[in-house]
Amino acid sequence: MQISHLSLKQLTIIASLMMASVFVFCYLSFRYIWTYDEAVERFEFLQSEEVNRVKTVIDLQKSELARSLINYAAWESITDFIHSPNQAFTDRSISPHTFTSQQLSGVFIFDPNVSLIWGRHYDVKAQQDRSYDEIRYKFGALLADSLKSRTDKITPFVKFLVFDDQPALLATSRICDSDGADCDRGYMMFIKPIGGSFVRMLKQATGINVEIYTKQQAEAAEVANRENITILERLDYQNNSTVCIVINHSVTMPSFITWGELSAVLAFAVFMFGFNLCVVHVMIKPIKQARFALCNLNKDSQTITEEDQFISHEMRDFASRINEVFGELEQSRSELEWLSTHDALTKVGNRRKLQAYWQQLKSCSQNQHVSVVLIDIDHFKSFNDNYGHLEGDFILSEVATHLSNAKSSCDKFIARYGGEEFCILLSSEQPINNKREADALLSAINSLAITHEHSPTAQYVTISVGVADCASQPLDRQHDIFLVADSALYEAKHSGRNRAKIKPYLVESTRKLNVTS
Repeated sequence: MQISHLSLKQLTIIASLMMASVFVFCYLSFRYIWTYDEAVERFEFLQSEEVNRVKTVIDLQKSELARSLINYAAWESITDFIHSPNQAFTDRSISPHTFTSQQLSGVFIFDPNVSLIWGRHYDVKAQQDRSYDEIRYKFGALLADSLKSRTDKITPFVKFLVFDDQPALLATSRICDSDGADCDRGYMMFIKPIGGSFVRMLKQATGINVEIYTKQQAEAAEVANRENITILERLDYQNNSTVCIVINHSVTMPSFITWGELSAVLAFAVFMFGFNLCVVHVMIKPIKQARFALCNLNKDSQTITEEDQFISHEMRDFASRINEVFGELEQSRSELEWLSTHDALTKVGNRRKLQAYWQQLKSCSQNQHVSVVLIDIDHFKSFNDNYGHLEGDFILSEVATHLSNAKSSCDKFIARYGGEEFCILLSSEQPINNKREADALLSAINSLAITHEHSPTAQYVTISVGVADCASQPLDRQHDIFLVADSALYEAKHSGRNRAKIKPYLVESTRKLNVTS
């Protein structure tokens, strides 16, 4: 619905609603920019702090596992065990108590050639050994970081691992002397599960509900669809994301606005609506009076109403100026309408008027004969160059006048088509004698006898005429019809000028003309 279709009463209501809406919008914008935005930043900061706390505790656990590994890897007894493996050493130094106290599930010792000297996968809860075939053929990949590490300094590496379908920490290091300097004696690997006890430790240390899954478990549980969580994906020894740490934040997103606050804002907006409705009603009352006066306008006097009927100075001035303008507008309207459809120099129709007239002919062309006449003033450029443009304008005006006054038995419309070109549309309910019409046009211009000493055609101004005889054919293909008329004009000019050529408009011939051109 357009605003122009609304009544003043409807516009008053809309204006009041807009005022109330602007108030609510400004309030909510202020709250968003200054209050809510700050609360969201605070919320994001607290969540970031929770994530950092979890990361810190995990890093501490990794560091603790690395220190435990260093204590073993820099122990001379481990070097001796590599050279001379014996059951007594493992029973004494890497017993089930070692697994329980260190919370380990796997310990593996390798010689410098990465051959397994001793390995054990121990289930602390069940207190029994388990198979480690899952990683038996992956030792090289698991030890890749340690294989590339320095041999003059002990350097542990701790990464995440999925072992027995459960997330775990993998720690690897070279085996060194007791000073941690000579590190080419072999390799050692610890595996520490990060199951229930590890998660409970994280909760106690951070105060945050944390869950640890393998990537497949996380996808099966659809943890990504939960709200208010952060998922930390950790890389394994092959830099694949296999372990997901899900942090369930204790800090929640603040609400944008409370129901109580929203109710108060809306109540005030309703009050503003009523108040603005009254104010706007008072302000537009003079406009209603002006509208009433316009509805009762005296068409003869061309005035709104008496100025004294308006209560405000602005409206009285408005009425006075409107009364003055009405007379000027009515006078100018007809002039502008004429200028928009006519050529100012020749006083005949312009192309816009020509197009409108053509549409009119096309809409009622049934059983009507139509011819299109294109006219060109011969050697007009040389006339302009030698006699001046003022004389050239005079010639254009005279030619247009005499073309309009030329005798015709048809309905005739003339328009200026180009610089020195004119177009005439002939229409009649009877077949048109195009030769007689063209000869009348030629005679009308020749009768002017305007001197043109620089014309190789004649000593006076002449024209060339091209006629497209449409007969009673449909006028849908305007462009093609004008092409035929233009072709006829071309032949007239190249046959000596000061003559007319007539060509019938046929669809088939027009197609050939298009192909040739």
